[in-house]
Amino acid sequence: MYKHIFINQCGYIPDMEKLVTFNCTGDDKPVSFNVLKSDGSHVYSGTASKRVDNPSAKEINYIGDFSDVTESGRYYITADGYGESDIFAIDSDVYNNVFQKAYAFFYLQRCGCDIPKRAGGIYAHSACHTSPAVIYGSDRRKEVSGGWHDAGDYGRYIAPAAMAVAQLLYAYEENQCLTSLYLSPDSEINAKKPSPFLDEIKYELDWMLKMQDDDGKLFHKVTCRNFCGFIMPDMEKDELVISPASVTATADFAAAAALASRIYRETDKEYSDILADASKRAYDAMCDMTLEGGFKNPPEISTGEYGDVCDTDERYWAAAELYKTFGDEKYKKDFERLASEKIYHGYGWEDMGSYGNRAYITSGYPVDAELAKRIKNSMIELADKLLDNALSDGYGTSLTADGYIWGSNLYAANNGIHLYDAYTLTGDTRYRNAAAQQLHYLLGRNSMGLCYLTGCGTNAIKHPHHRPSGFNGRAMEGMLSGGPCSARLDEVAKQLLTENTAPAKAIVDMTGSYSTNEVTVYWNSAFIQLLAEIARKSNN
Repeated sequence: MYKHIFINQCGYIPDMEKLVTFNCTGDDKPVSFNVLKSDGSHVYSGTASKRVDNPSAKEINYIGDFSDVTESGRYYITADGYGESDIFAIDSDVYNNVFQKAYAFFYLQRCGCDIPKRAGGIYAHSACHTSPAVIYGSDRRKEVSGGWHDAGDYGRYIAPAAMAVAQLLYAYEENQCLTSLYLSPDSEINAKKPSPFLDEIKYELDWMLKMQDDDGKLFHKVTCRNFCGFIMPDMEKDELVISPASVTATADFAAAAALASRIYRETDKEYSDILADASKRAYDAMCDMTLEGGFKNPPEISTGEYGDVCDTDERYWAAAELYKTFGDEKYKKDFERLASEKIYHGYGWEDMGSYGNRAYITSGYPVDAELAKRIKNSMIELADKLLDNALSDGYGTSLTADGYIWGSNLYAANNGIHLYDAYTLTGDTRYRNAAAQQLHYLLGRNSMGLCYLTGCGTNAIKHPHHRPSGFNGRAMEGMLSGGPCSARLDEVAKQLLTENTAPAKAIVDMTGSYSTNEVTVYWNSAFIQLLAEIARKSNN
């Protein structure tokens, strides 16, 4: 049955702004609605009077506010002619289970070790991809086991790995109250490690360290030559190939390792020192590297390229992060030279300037006050554009009609982080509220009425493009779907979506639709950072 009332299916923290969207199918007029407890008792009446002409969804929407409902419990919303919403919860700990599932995904994506039945259930498998990999164009072989499978395939790539590591460490910095609640699916990890959350990130960092060559450069990726079919990871037996080093991989590793060195200094000084040395060697190597046009797949390798024609933003992040961690003047000068030419933004794997901005303006070492001010103003200007988008959208998302591209849900999450940055800089709660709306969008308040995080809410994505899920016929829980992509880049999308499909509805919940329904570790990391920030501030 088609839905007409849309809310966050996973629920709300009591003091949050709570908005409901109605998709008008005939009567273009304000909507009177009621909020009821799950037992049917009435608790609140309101009117959705804000009208939005929504080109992204090709709808007329009315938006209602039920923020006055703050008592813990389970609720649903009704309106004459619109039916009922999904049931949702209000509670101070409403996102604990969502967080647990979203972070357990990283453990289940582990490569190179056994995932036992007690921890993995139907996704259990023996150690995969453990044979030494050949370095492309040579006879050299290198042991590079470990890390996380990047996405729905079994490749491992440095640039998105660095992004995921950074965002998870930011989540740890922002909300240790939440991250300390994490329990690994493997009880042995919980029993032996002081912080299962940090231990999971260390598993990825250990692999990244193996991908550093003797000269300090980072190999770009390790994969087989081609994508495999929908099999379990231990069934992929083709030869592993290490692709050549790239500037972006080297810079990203230098930055992520510096950040990690700073965090692990408190819990594991020896490991922190290892990361610090590797970070500095990577930075020195980066300074002598050029790669015109960015990394390109070598002949015979057709796995994910993660190409990037501009490596300046990666250098920008590396300089700022190493300065914040180590305080050396050369890193400061490098960053300030780049920032004087352009202030970069972006929390993605391709556009990474915001990581550099964050590091520079929060450094404990001296910074140029005027430059720091310009960076902060630029961050607020970006957030203002996103705020305008969110306030003019029927579902509160910061995405505009042309923003529903491959991985649109990543951009929704990262836009929420940009908005939250502006909140921390200004204290203006409009930014925090808009950031929270990006979370609500991902968890069900969207024109599809889908919770884009598998295994959560009442109507979640069920058939993601993810090999273990496809092999077992059941979606692994806690994975963020890529979301609507109006370009229709895969055959399934081309068959089932038309050019007239609304951009916000251009998603196919089928395994074959990689351009709308794949999953990645770095989409999950963006979701977790946003969740950690929103949960922290809403609880204050």
